[in-house]
Amino acid sequence: MENTRRYKRFRLDFLEVNGQLTFATEVTLLDISMGGISLKADRRLNIGGKYVIKLEDKNRLISLRAEVAWSSLSGNKVTASGEIIPLYTAGMKFIDLSQERSAELRDFVELHRKDELPAAGDRRSTVRFLIEEPGKATLSFPQDYKVKVISLSGMLIETAHALECEGRIPMELSLHDQSHIRFLGRVVNCQVTGKNDGERYDIGIEFLDLTDKDREVLGSFIAYVASLKIE
Repeated sequence: MENTRRYKRFRLDFLEVNGQLTFATEVTLLDISMGGISLKADRRLNIGGKYVIKLEDKNRLISLRAEVAWSSLSGNKVTASGEIIPLYTAGMKFIDLSQERSAELRDFVELHRKDELPAAGDRRSTVRFLIEEPGKATLSFPQDYKVKVISLSGMLIETAHALECEGRIPMELSLHDQSHIRFLGRVVNCQVTGKNDGERYDIGIEFLDLTDKDREVLGSFIAYVASLKIE
């Protein structure tokens, strides 16, 4: 992290510091009902996992919470660089639907519905519809990370998923005194590490959009780490 070297960095080998970042990935919608949705994504969705799915067209943006009911590998795609990426199909059921969200969803289904699907063998009890291209659909979900090195302007983290360099990721960091700070993290670099328990990544993050209060909390934490002489 070249742009963070003006600040002293501290290794956290003897101190457990963790946080969460929020992934967002575009998905392809296959069908929809008032009870749930099926989609295609370029990453595996864990059964029982809870996600936020955002449906966006020219006139509206709807955010809905959903839980994965089933998921299976359904193919792959080849990127421009020749990389083969697996594709997964998943079925999700909507959860925590308020009356307002239900009304928005009903309007969305009516606007984009194409053909009604047969009920035989359906995993859902409500009527499903194939849909016309609805616009942009984004799936958001949290991912834990571990902090390995920290400074006043950035950190080195370890996580199970790669991040694209120069990407901006919403993040939260839990500190030693139960304080939390929230910020936008800029991905400076991403390198795969050799781990026996599965592929992991070391990722350099620059802190962006820290509030004055969160910057003060971060400074207090780093002073605490410095007092432990963990460097």
